[in-house]
Order: sequence, then structure tokens, then C-alpha cells
Amino acid sequence: MDTFIEDSGGEQFADGQNNRDLRVGLDVMCAGVTTFNALRNSGARPGDVVAIQGIGGLGHLAVQFANKFGFETVAIGRGEDKKSLALKLGARTYIDSKSQDVAKELVGLGGARVILATASDGKSMGGLIDGLKTGGSLVIVGESPDPFQDSTLQLILVRKSIVGWPSGTSIDSEDTLKFAAANGVRPMIEVFPLERAADAYDRMISGKVRFRSVLKM
Repeated sequence: MDTFIEDSGGEQFADGQNNRDLRVGLDVMCAGVTTFNALRNSGARPGDVVAIQGIGGLGHLAVQFANKFGFETVAIGRGEDKKSLALKLGARTYIDSKSQDVAKELVGLGGARVILATASDGKSMGGLIDGLKTGGSLVIVGESPDPFQDSTLQLILVRKSIVGWPSGTSIDSEDTLKFAAANGVRPMIEVFPLERAADAYDRMISGKVRFRSVLKM
């Protein structure tokens, strides 16, 4: 959950950004830099199949970045209700993990060069390995206390890898902001006054917020 301090008159700030821009910038420098940096360092190239697991606070930005990087973007969500949003954000293909075999669908597309796991669900991450192509990588940015199991044969024989990516430096944040501004990548946020901080927290914990809670002070 991000905190935004608004000036009393709602004036533009010295850098020319208005209040709305700053609220958006806060999230881009949080979830945005995490997904942007993970994708640009993943080894994927324009035209490669890149799948984003999870359409939430991290995932909705990752789908946009993947599309703007020129990847063949695949969004993996839970339920058909997320399909229209995923396509609107820039995914070319949507896979419903509730009704479809994710790995099988990815293999049908030639296999993913990269799968970016953004959802905090360790158990579901393990099933993604078989959806990678030879030399592909599962990049994890979604934190989960749940372990997942995969056979070493799934990795060794086809040179697949599993890596984690934390976030980035101040320079990475600057790069993310510039790229997002130049390419129209925008986070979806819900703004709450400070006195409704508890409501903002409850919506975040319940997963009902779309997709980030921002407190205005």
C-alpha cells in the first residue's frame, strides 16, 4: 500500500507533475520497477513468448510492460472474468488456470521463453515449469511462503531455470518511470483518504482492490 502526500492547493509541483501523476508514479516505482526490471533482465527478446502469471498489483503492470517490450504476451489468470481486462492491458492470449492446462497451452504456443510469476501462490508456480521452452526461465517476483516441487530432470535435460528477482535501484526506478511515461503504461489504483486507511488495508488484504491502494494525506 502506497502513501501519497498532496499539497493543500492541488497545485502542480515543481517538476510539472500534477497530483494524479504523483499517485501513479508511486506505484510505478514500487510494483512497476519490480516487474519492469525483471522483464528487461530476463533475456527475452521482442517476439518471444512471455507469460505473466497473475493479473493483480504486479501482474497488471507486467502485462503492459511485456506488451510494450514487443513480447508475444500471454496472461495467466484464474477465471474467465479476468480475460477482458488482460486483453485490454495488452495480452494477446489469455489462459484460464481454472479450466485450462496452463503448461499444455503454453507448449501449444511454442513454449514460453520466460514466465513471470507475480501471484503469491507457490503451489501453482511449480506447475509452470513444463510450459517453458528449452532454455526458458521461470522468474519469480511474487512472494509466497508455500514451497513448490519440481523434478531436477525438468530443469537439467532442457536447460530450464528458476530465478527470483527482488526489485531495483534508484536508477532502475528512473528508467521505469521514463519507459512507462513514454509508452503509456499506467497502474490501476484506488485512492483513499488517510482516515480510511483501515478500509484500504482490508481491500488490499482481501484481494478486492484494483489493483493498488493509495493513501492520500
